[in-house]
Amino acid sequence: MKNVTCPSCGFVNSVFCLRTGYSCSQCGHLWMDKVPDYNIIPSLLTPSQTGLFEAGKIFEGAHVCESEQSAVLMEMATRHSQYQADHRQQGHQLWDKRVKELFKTLGQYTYSEIAAESWPEQAEASMLELGTEMYNCWRKSSGHWSVASKKHKYMGGDMKMGKDNIWYATIIVGD
Repeated sequence: MKNVTCPSCGFVNSVFCLRTGYSCSQCGHLWMDKVPDYNIIPSLLTPSQTGLFEAGKIFEGAHVCESEQSAVLMEMATRHSQYQADHRQQGHQLWDKRVKELFKTLGQYTYSEIAAESWPEQAEASMLELGTEMYNCWRKSSGHWSVASKKHKYMGGDMKMGKDNIWYATIIVGD
């Protein structure tokens, strides 16, 4: 637990330490602490996250990786990538539940999610090759590319491999 002071009324609220978005219990004001830029500490990124982000930095027209990395969105994207891998099905399953959780933890932003999967013959590909394949998939879908081609306020992403030797990727953004 930690104490945070409402910037609107000055009331001191006790909150769970990992939260970055707050609602004052006294006046109801919503505010957000700045989320640290974890990109400055590359050792905190997993190899799959690094591959996805490095691919995004060099993929022509992609700008999503210019967004500030959010620890909350990173965790959420990792969880959803693992969910897809566990169920061996790419998609946006349970998106409404993730959005509700994000409203409670990160705040009242507009959230979007993109997901993709690799091909069976890419099971042994490098993380950079896998990341590039995800951007190739997103480029072919106007809805997904509208997220991948822009810089957002916050972003998080990851890739996980299922028992079917398919890699499943997720990027979640908040604006």
